[in-house]
Amino acid sequence: MNLTAKTEYACLATLELAQHFDGGQPVQVRCIAERHGIPSPFLVQILQDLKRSGLVSSTRGAAGGYRLTRSPAEITLADVLEIVEGNAEPKTCASDISPLAPVLLEVCNDLSAARRERLAAITLADLVDRACTAAGPMWFI
Repeated sequence: MNLTAKTEYACLATLELAQHFDGGQPVQVRCIAERHGIPSPFLVQILQDLKRSGLVSSTRGAAGGYRLTRSPAEITLADVLEIVEGNAEPKTCASDISPLAPVLLEVCNDLSAARRERLAAITLADLVDRACTAAGPMWFI
């Protein structure tokens, strides 16, 4: 599965917000952009899309930034991808006159449904936990 840059950046931004959710403080765009190598102007556009959809909220001012509006355990990857990519299911075939085209379209729709179902089973909290496990324990001396 290939992700567009916009989709990948939206996922990274929401994961960053998920990591900071329990702290209750908004996360500044600059911090997200620097930590993940995302161009700030593009990130602002993505966060505005997420805000319009109600997935994130923003706070103005020097200590402002963005926060998730719901717990990371309640937000799935499917939620994020649907906001960024839309819910475009295949509807027609390039060759409508072919008697085989409907079968191909059916397979494409089945694949889209399976993708959506799998993404709906993965929450932001799951991914934050995976990232913490992958990083391993931190030892301080």
